[in-house]
Amino acid sequence: MDVLALNDFVNRAVYGEWMMLIFILVGLYLSLRTGFPQFSRLGIALRETFGAIRERFLSFGGQITPFQAAMVAMSATIGTGHIVGMVGAVLLGGPGAVLWMWVAYLVGMATKFAEAVLAVHFRRQYTDGSVMGGPMVYIRYGLGRRLAWLAALFALFTAIAAFGIGNLSQAGAVGAAFAQEFNVPPAITGLLVALLVGVLLGGGIRRIARFAQLVVPLKLVLFLLGILPLLFIHLGDIPAALALIVSSAFSFQAATGGAAGAAFSLGLAEILKAGVGRGIFANEAGLGSAAIAHAQAQVDHPVRQGFWGLTEMLVSLGVTTLMALTFIASGHWQRFLGGDRVEAARLLFAEHPLGVAVLGLMLAIFALGTMVSWGFYGEEGAAYLFGEGIRWPYRLTFVAFAFVGPLGGLAALTSVADTLNGLMAIPNLIALLALGGLVGRLVREFFGGMPWQPPKEED
Repeated sequence: MDVLALNDFVNRAVYGEWMMLIFILVGLYLSLRTGFPQFSRLGIALRETFGAIRERFLSFGGQITPFQAAMVAMSATIGTGHIVGMVGAVLLGGPGAVLWMWVAYLVGMATKFAEAVLAVHFRRQYTDGSVMGGPMVYIRYGLGRRLAWLAALFALFTAIAAFGIGNLSQAGAVGAAFAQEFNVPPAITGLLVALLVGVLLGGGIRRIARFAQLVVPLKLVLFLLGILPLLFIHLGDIPAALALIVSSAFSFQAATGGAAGAAFSLGLAEILKAGVGRGIFANEAGLGSAAIAHAQAQVDHPVRQGFWGLTEMLVSLGVTTLMALTFIASGHWQRFLGGDRVEAARLLFAEHPLGVAVLGLMLAIFALGTMVSWGFYGEEGAAYLFGEGIRWPYRLTFVAFAFVGPLGGLAALTSVADTLNGLMAIPNLIALLALGGLVGRLVREFFGGMPWQPPKEED
């Protein structure tokens, strides 16, 4: 078996039905240990986060504000998958996939909450003010020396995966959008993307955070400007779209559908895989990547940052839901069942008053934000493995890949990186299972008014 064949085998496993089931079970376990915060604490979470951005600034540890940390995480999470990927989920699993995506989100909210809590609880703060945190750190210091190899694996997977999932594929999306909608040559796009990413990564987490707190609201405003006119056009079909999502969640059969106009039927397994898979890999709960950003927050208690994990998921859920509802209500999904998601998205946005160019601009901004945050994630993974001296070599290499992305090629590396992105979940989910009781205890102490006691420092 050659390397690419082995990669395909592993890829099918880490993105397969059994792995999705594990994601859901871990999310349910963490929900039980933490008292289902996605329901019982949601109002408190909203008050503690978006309701208190200006009222509270807790300069305790970390390097950036809790809001900025959440924006860095959200910048990485809300990417092209929320637009084209959501269209693809409907084309693969039919409208019913959306209901299972909602289930994955609701369960995953507890997972993201726990990741943010553990990231702050176990982070390392150094004398120069810098912070190292995320799954590699809470695995190492939460599970002990004997399982330090799991932390190293997570860091390695993250450092390499960032070049594909967070760089080549994103830069390629920018290049394709600019070339198709604005006739910009890929080399010019690559140069501009590389310069922007280089300047932002070169300033470290504080510059990345300042960028994220601007680009995430820009993403959301641009998304609303893009999707609301389409939603208004198909407003009368929204109730039918919602009914179809529910009625086809367990099986689906279209009299005609697909590119060839043939009969099209889907069983529960296919619908589940499309919906749950989109939910898991759109919100990144369980992968552990967002925890690297949340660890940087200046916050007095880990649970406060956990609330930002909940609200981060709510925003992501809102974007994917609006995209799915609009696409299903438009009726275009029937023509493309099992077919090309990009062409289906282009057909939908062709109805926009400003034309398909809106889609191109959205994809570009979404992808750029994702690249910058994933550049930081990969750099943190590399620094954990090789020390601070690796930061600038890693940044320069990341910038070089950002230039190459719009030009195409390196498909094998992108495929391997996609597999490693899925593999990041394995050490992280092991740690979440082992440390779920600790997260539950921290939640009880927080609501009981007890002060947070960080774990004792080790070498």
